[in-house]
Amino acid sequence: MGHVQRSVVINAPAEEVFRLMTEAGRYGEWVPGWAGLDEGPATVSEGDTLRWRLYGHRLTFRFRSTITELDPPQRLREEIRSRIVRATLTKTVVQQKRRAQLSWTFSYRMPGGPFGVVVDWVIAHRVAARLVERSLGNAKQVLETPKKATTTARARRRQTAVR
Repeated sequence: MGHVQRSVVINAPAEEVFRLMTEAGRYGEWVPGWAGLDEGPATVSEGDTLRWRLYGHRLTFRFRSTITELDPPQRLREEIRSRIVRATLTKTVVQQKRRAQLSWTFSYRMPGGPFGVVVDWVIAHRVAARLVERSLGNAKQVLETPKKATTTARARRRQTAVR
């Protein structure tokens, strides 16, 4: 059984970090290889089931997730299933003064008996660690990037006359 645990400190309130983790409609902004949500709500709650896809190594992988625990704004746990992996992903957010620490614990098992152990040892652990690290880094970037002011087409800038 594989286990990957990583964390990142984000300059944002814990509520905002947790909101990003629960808005399935925004996963494409920060999940590497996100290919889409096939079934499920735009914002997850406890007991929800999602069907989604990841694209990587020229292949599309299909997954099913069930949200098994939701304790806003501190903890979210989901069970992930597919033909290639059985996993539990726990996302924890801890407020630290003006920043928040986002930690992920990804515990997984590759089916296939001894063959699954070999695949995990050779490939899966590195891929899982890289996916977790990139997801955390991308979430940090999304939350720390200043939002651009929206301009409307009707808004006009006044121009001074030059004589």
